[in-house]
Formats: sequence, structure tokens, C-alpha cells
Amino acid sequence: MSYNERTFRQTALPSFAHLRRLTDDTGLLEHALGRIPRRREGYTTDDNARALWTATEWLSFGERTIGAENAAELGRLADVYLAFMLWAQEDGGWFLNNFAYDRTLEPEEISHDCQGRSIWACADAWIRLEGPRRETARTIFERSLPTFGRIESLRGQAFAMAACAHVLEASRDGAIDLPLDVKSEMRHHLERLEAVLCQAYRNFSAPDWRWFEPAMTYSNGVLPWAMLRTYRFTKRPETYRVGIESLAFLVEAMTAEEGWLRPIGNEGWCTNDSGEVSRWDQQPLEMFKLALALEEAAAVERLVEHEDARLVGSARGHGAGDSSADRGSRRPAVLGRSALEDGFVLGEGQHCSYGALRDMCRDWFYGANDLRVPVADRRDGSCCDGLTPYGPNINCGAEAALSYLMTEALCLRK
Repeated sequence: MSYNERTFRQTALPSFAHLRRLTDDTGLLEHALGRIPRRREGYTTDDNARALWTATEWLSFGERTIGAENAAELGRLADVYLAFMLWAQEDGGWFLNNFAYDRTLEPEEISHDCQGRSIWACADAWIRLEGPRRETARTIFERSLPTFGRIESLRGQAFAMAACAHVLEASRDGAIDLPLDVKSEMRHHLERLEAVLCQAYRNFSAPDWRWFEPAMTYSNGVLPWAMLRTYRFTKRPETYRVGIESLAFLVEAMTAEEGWLRPIGNEGWCTNDSGEVSRWDQQPLEMFKLALALEEAAAVERLVEHEDARLVGSARGHGAGDSSADRGSRRPAVLGRSALEDGFVLGEGQHCSYGALRDMCRDWFYGANDLRVPVADRRDGSCCDGLTPYGPNINCGAEAALSYLMTEALCLRK
């Protein structure tokens, strides 16, 4: 049975009812039994950072797209998530992650993944939210600056790197005011983290393993996404090459023989020594992060096309014999033009652009998956926690719901 996108494509906006259901006056609760919040499991800063990012993403479309009622509700939810982030941050800038339902801190070590994710969410909120919310997000973000050089996990570093590029780009474009000392610090961290991620890729990549680590585990799409998001600002050829190559490798690992996409299962992941890709248990988060990387690749594609058009115009102005336009080009030559024009070939010779692949990530939620069953419900915005050999996990917690809502938002961008 081959993949047919027309069977699964949805058009209406999803509801935010389940997101409201999981959110109380403290923040977003982590788990659910079915669709009912499990208060005993408490809250995580991880999920509240994701929720802030999700609210920011949807609010960025404006009332004309999402409607006045949704905009007002998402604004109220963003306030709750910002308040949680403000509460969870220590004086030194680190975010505590796990809290019980009675608002007491649970014993834990600092999560560097959580730190990077929280930094990104607050940077994005600072840049894209409106009114007083922006200043709150800015304050939280600036308090986190002393931690940038101490984040050690690769995904945490990727988020922090992307946040630096996001903030510097927004400053360059006049969207935010960035003091010179902060701008200098951001550039330093961006260059350092860019080098760290590129080195990680050089350390582990091989002709048959184009990845940053010896295993593809969870939240994989964050790594190529961060490289491509950073390339948009720095224009470093190696960053571009690593982003495109690793994304292509991830798409290959996440493609079923029949042509649809499937998450790398957390039952056994995918390692470079075996080459086997675990099929179960499939997590919605992996589809969101792949969609995120694909949307970023599409943005890079548009950027490169725009620069090519500009350079062609410049070359015409200088005359055919003048090479100054070529000297001014910042487009990397590492993969050649086909890397952007040809997209990917999936199953049975199907050709897919980055945008088409991104939309296939959304289709997975509606039944374009191994079991041909929907895992998300557009009517309330809920999503099953995973896909097992026996069917969907009927519990609909925070991470799954946010993964679904973010994937929908990414596919709404055109």
C-alpha cells in the first residue's frame, strides 16, 4: 500500500480545547489519563517552554487567521506559561524542570536540554509576542545569558545556538533593540556553538552515517533545524552542508518502504553499529521536530533562490565578463544546486519537496502511518502519546498535544 496524501489531508484549524484542559493557573500539566489531566504527575518546565513556543507560533498568525476568540485564549495561556517560566528560573539563570502539583520542586539535576529549550522559547516570545509579554520574555531570556557557555547537552546547545541566531537576526532587522554588549555576547556564543555542532558532526559522520552522534534517539530534528536556522544568519557553508546532509539522512531513516513517514521508535532507536531503525514506540514529538527542520530547509531554499536572483541581476549590471557578482555570492557550493532543487525521493520513486515532506509529517497524525489510524483529534486538539504495535496509546499528554499543534502551525505557513 503506497502513500496517498489526499486521503489524509485536513483543512480546518485544530481546536485548543485540550491545551486549555491541561492548563491550570500554575501551568501546563505533564500527563493525562485518556484526556483527563493527571495532577499527581505535576508540571515540567520542558512542557511549559514548549507551550509558550506553541502559543507564540499560533499568535503570530494574527486574528484574521486564527480568529479573535482563539487569539484571546492563546494570549491568556501565554501569560500562564510566561509566569511559569519566570517562576521556574533561578537567580543564576538556570531553569528548574520538575514540579509537583503542590508547586514544590522535585529532586533533580539541572537538565541542559530543558535549559536550551527554555532559552529558545523565551527568545521567540520576546521577538514575536506583542505588548508587555515581550518585556517579560526578554527579562527571562537575558537572565539566562550566564548559562549559555555551560550548556553541555547537544540538543540544549542546538536550541541555544538557534536562539542566538534568532535574536541577532531580529536585531539586524529592527524587530528588537539589542544592546551592543549583549549583541557581542550573542555573536560569541553563536560562533562557539556553531563550531561545537559542526565538530560533533565531523566526529561521528561517515559515508553511511551522516549524523551528530553514534545513535539517533529522541528529538532528532532539532539538530538539522538548528544548523539551518543558524545558517540563515551566519551563511557559513559548512553549517549549511551539515544541516542539509543530516536532514536528508534523518528523512531516509524516518521513511517507510511504502512511502509514508514514521518516527524512529524509542523501543530501540537507531544506531550506527546496527543500522536498524526501531519501529515502535513511535512518538509524536519526532514528527513535529522533523516538520520543524523541513520548514526551516524550505526557508533556506527561499533565501538561496532570492540571493541567486539578486546575484543574477548584479551580474547583468556588471556585464558578462565581470566576475564580481560571483565573488560576492554567499551561497555555498558544497552540495550543488540539486540539494535544493531535487528534494527527496521516497518509496516507489515519489518526489517530495521540503514543503511536501513537512505536510506529510502532519498527515502522520491523521492516519498516514503504519497502522493507518489517526492519533490526533482536530476537534479538541488532543493527541495520543504514541503509536504501538497494538494501536495508539490512548493517553493524551502535554508533549503529544503540543507536537500536534506545532506541526499544524508549521504546515499553515505558506
